[in-house]
Amino acid sequence: MNFENRINRLSLILELLNKGYELSTPSLVERFGVSKKIIQTDFKEYILPLFVDDKIYYDYSSKTYKAKNNFLTKTLFSADELSILAILKNKSKDKYSDDDLSQKVDSLFLKFEDELTNKLYQTSSIEKIDNFKNEIIQIKNAVETKSIIKCFYNDKNREIYPLKILNLEGFWYLIVYEPIDNKIKTFHLNTIKNIEVLNTYFSFDEEKINSFDNAISAYYKPNNAPILVQLFMDKEVSRYFQRKPLNKSQRVLKIYDDESCDIELTITEYMEIIPTLQRYIPHIGVIEPDELKDRVKENIDLYRKRFE
Repeated sequence: MNFENRINRLSLILELLNKGYELSTPSLVERFGVSKKIIQTDFKEYILPLFVDDKIYYDYSSKTYKAKNNFLTKTLFSADELSILAILKNKSKDKYSDDDLSQKVDSLFLKFEDELTNKLYQTSSIEKIDNFKNEIIQIKNAVETKSIIKCFYNDKNREIYPLKILNLEGFWYLIVYEPIDNKIKTFHLNTIKNIEVLNTYFSFDEEKINSFDNAISAYYKPNNAPILVQLFMDKEVSRYFQRKPLNKSQRVLKIYDDESCDIELTITEYMEIIPTLQRYIPHIGVIEPDELKDRVKENIDLYRKRFE
């Protein structure tokens, strides 16, 4: 690897710090074959400004750079990605850059720093990722490079194609293709263990992968024929569903004088939408198809028999 390349150098430094190594400037000069000034610049102008919460720091007593162990598992970024971000942040302060670029980039990086400190995942309605961030990083990189994964899931060792990471109804899932039975499946991300990213690659139908952008829940079945659904939403909830559609296929058919509305969307399986419908009863009603209407009614009748 060419360590005169700053991205390569910063990336390895971050990985070593993440593993708990204490790095002195002389040791890095010897490892990379670059000058003392370059190493000092790497830290002062690139690495340290990226972390505002002292995840990485200089210990004057030992004259080494240190970091909180496994700090990379506190972010969804890889060491390479953080290196690129550090370089972009530095370049924005270049004297040849536009006058206001640095300020705007700093503002943008505040959002990245929110990501780094996990602020984006603290809402109670979203499954927390603290316990499996390292797995997410591995899987995310495998998805991007289309690398095959070996893992342990539901008491089985598996070899899968990781297609897409999705958050459905507040839970994190990995959409996979498993060659052994030629099926697309939905794995709960938190229960995927012993991940090994292989140096073998796959190709897959991009249209089928992108179709999961239309999923409402983990019941989404990409191979099923689409089911057209029409719903009535009263004024108590209609505004909410117009602001946040159930999926990308949703369209408003009619808005009534009292702000209630009729909407239409496609699903792939009744259970994909039934939990949402039942959550909003009595403010939501099924116009069609009749089978979906009957399924919801059966669930209500069963509930009344059990608990009334």
